[in-house]
Amino acid sequence: MLETYARDSNRLLFWLLLLLLMALLYNLGGWGVVETSEARYAEISREMWLTGDYLHPRLLGIQHYHKPPLTYIISAFGMELFGPSAFGARFFLQLSLILQALLVYVIGKEIFGNSKQALTAAIIYLTIPAVLLAARNLTTDSFLTTFELAAIWSWIKYRKDTKAAWLYFFYLLLALAFLTKGPVGLIFPVLIAFGYSRPKTESINRSSGWHHLPALLLFLVVGASWYVYLMLQNPDFVDYFLFKHTVQRYANPETFGRSKPWWFYLVLAPALSLPWAAILLIKLKKLKELPTPLKRLFILWILVPLVFFSFSGSKLILYILPLFAGQALLTAWLLYQLAPESMAKATKGSILYFLVLAIVLLLVPLLPIGIKLPYWVYIFPVLMLAVLFLLWKRPAAALTKLLASALAFILLLLPYSTHLMGSNPQLMKGSRPIAQIIQNKQLQNRTILVYDNLLPSLAFELNKSIISIKEKSRHLHREIQFETDEKWQRGLLDINEPAAVTQLQTLLLQPTVLVVKDELPKKQEWFLKHYRNSQKSGRWTVYY
Repeated sequence: MLETYARDSNRLLFWLLLLLLMALLYNLGGWGVVETSEARYAEISREMWLTGDYLHPRLLGIQHYHKPPLTYIISAFGMELFGPSAFGARFFLQLSLILQALLVYVIGKEIFGNSKQALTAAIIYLTIPAVLLAARNLTTDSFLTTFELAAIWSWIKYRKDTKAAWLYFFYLLLALAFLTKGPVGLIFPVLIAFGYSRPKTESINRSSGWHHLPALLLFLVVGASWYVYLMLQNPDFVDYFLFKHTVQRYANPETFGRSKPWWFYLVLAPALSLPWAAILLIKLKKLKELPTPLKRLFILWILVPLVFFSFSGSKLILYILPLFAGQALLTAWLLYQLAPESMAKATKGSILYFLVLAIVLLLVPLLPIGIKLPYWVYIFPVLMLAVLFLLWKRPAAALTKLLASALAFILLLLPYSTHLMGSNPQLMKGSRPIAQIIQNKQLQNRTILVYDNLLPSLAFELNKSIISIKEKSRHLHREIQFETDEKWQRGLLDINEPAAVTQLQTLLLQPTVLVVKDELPKKQEWFLKHYRNSQKSGRWTVYY
């Protein structure tokens, strides 16, 4: 199929992306928002949507400036379209993935000069597990990657065409990346701007060079706008943004509790990009044949960021998400250099890998380990096995079989995974089961109290404010230095303070719901005299 339509890669990509979008949107709200990161982003977006304040992000009623507001604004617009639901929160993430694949394709066409090779890179990108993970879990990283890839494409177009419009677009996209995640959003585009060189055959138009200064000014005006706005309101934001959320996040692993060993990315990045990482590693020597411009480009796209982020104190796999676009392009180049025998071995090994995964997906719910799944959902791994077996036996070009097997596996994995997550909320660390208890008992109009846990997922699922009772939890050490009044105390009671205990005693005389993880400490069991009923959900108990 891929060979038949090679001359019309644009049309084939369109239909592939449309099919993928349908798979991505299928049952997108079938599982609740996940603690901790997704729940925070979803709840901040919900509060932004509810209040209409797009400049002062709030989490459970307290200002929260860990990230710039662009991700929250985009997600709030999703809620404007589809309501404050998991589907609404995640909707634009799916579009961001589609845009990323399109950008990988157009970048591939520019650097390879071959639409078929570019299409191969786009398919590889769409079938990298880490990339799909980013689109199923609301964080800044998928949106950031979209802006970064668009900036990279704009720079490549500018370097080839030397039209000033592309330069301005590049700097504007850098500004949007900066408004998505701060300085870290500049790393990949700036490195690649240094790494990409114009083909020698193309002429140089130096007349556009003077546009760098006004384009840089555009970046500063747009990218710094929100930061400057807040700094003018409160000078303490200078130290907050520049040191705590830039220098300390990189240098101090304990600042945000995301300390990982130095080899974290070296192990996890290949593991979450199989089978493509395995093909690259096995044929590593073949990369010596890369043309020098491409070699420099991929060193700055893959190797340098990998080293840089490995030295960072704060590590999460999605921090290096743009790296996988470079990996997809590099793998596409490699596949077209392999001898037929090597290509056949890579294809057989990859199909075997997908077959093993399909068997695991089929058997796991059947094992006595507490994972449930509706019986009809087994059709997805069964179809995986059938399609993969047919591709194994079909006499077709090895590359065609390889790409088709990866696509078939992913397109069937997406709907399967939504039902797996929706049927097993205990695996997802969300609050949907708790919210369902409250809703089924028709208690949602009562004041909701959560003991010693930060639980934004419950506020999001109920679409209402909750009150956190703080005693020892470090997650409830909220940043209140930017609050201008005492309204934040409506959502946070520190019972180490006598005034808060008095306020809680008054609250408990009214109809309330108390949510507790595990058991209440002995000294706080006096809470329970105000409740007649309780219902458990995993480690949580709902008192009413």
